[in-house]
Amino acid sequence: MGKTAEIRCRAIDRTLRNNPNGVSWQQLAEACYQSFVTLGWEDRQPPSRRTILEDIRTMRSGELGQSAPIEYLKGSGYRYEYRDFELNPEPLGFDDLLTLRNLVDWAEQLTYGQLPADFSDAIQRLARHLHTQVQRQVPSIKLDRPGGLDGRENMQPLHHAILSKTAVRITYQEYLSEQKEFTLSPFLLKEYNRRWFLVAYDHDAEQLWTFPLDRIITVEKLALTKFFDSPRLQPLNWLDPIIGVIRPPAEEAVEVTLRTTRLQACYFRTKPLHHSQQELTPVGTERPIFSLTIIPNPELEMQLLSFGAAVEVLTPARLREKIALQIKEAMNLYEVN
Repeated sequence: MGKTAEIRCRAIDRTLRNNPNGVSWQQLAEACYQSFVTLGWEDRQPPSRRTILEDIRTMRSGELGQSAPIEYLKGSGYRYEYRDFELNPEPLGFDDLLTLRNLVDWAEQLTYGQLPADFSDAIQRLARHLHTQVQRQVPSIKLDRPGGLDGRENMQPLHHAILSKTAVRITYQEYLSEQKEFTLSPFLLKEYNRRWFLVAYDHDAEQLWTFPLDRIITVEKLALTKFFDSPRLQPLNWLDPIIGVIRPPAEEAVEVTLRTTRLQACYFRTKPLHHSQQELTPVGTERPIFSLTIIPNPELEMQLLSFGAAVEVLTPARLREKIALQIKEAMNLYEVN
């Protein structure tokens, strides 16, 4: 059976199931045409009466894997004799499996190779069911990834805890600090600068916070601890006014203005530092000025320092002084005695 005929038969099956009291052949033809439109085939014409009757004969014959009990009643039209009948669910084809395989490759790149094993296993089970093989091909995409990536093993249990709204206890150790335990209600896994972070509600501090996965040593689900959920907890909104993932507590967004070179301005226009970025001077200005409405944090400072002499902080004064001090301290490291 050709693809077009299969689409028509699926449309007829769907229409008969949705109209148990009967439909005319014209209604079946219109349903087929709407399926064509959905696929972007607006140039196709609705099938003729002869085509619809031939499709009904095919469905009755069992060529599609089972015989469809389609009957015709004068005054009512075509309907299924048994109201709970449904044609075989549409199977996945070889092209569908290739698409799924490509999606798995994308997901493995985005998770730095930490895609749950059952994802890939499911693809192979589908392939065996259809008596075909989906070979892993040479990747067509390559995302930059760091080495090491400690904490990757925590992605799957934390993701499951987020989906099931289950509280967890983590053992956590910051650099140069002692281990601590936190009771959390996890909400979001976020990647930033090739590193994964957990955004969670800290039950003791009673606020949202971020925890880098490579600093989490153990994860334990707490079946008896109530997951803290509230409409006021909106992790994406909480992260919105910052660059990166570290939001200083009790700080409000301020306007940060930056003066750049003309070349750096080109990069700012094509890759804004933040979604709030605006250019305050006309294009072509010798030293363009941009503004951001954000909460200054360590990630912003690191980005500004990485631009060197190409970017100057104008306001706020506290941020300008902080960047200037760090530049002076860096210069001191290179002074010749």
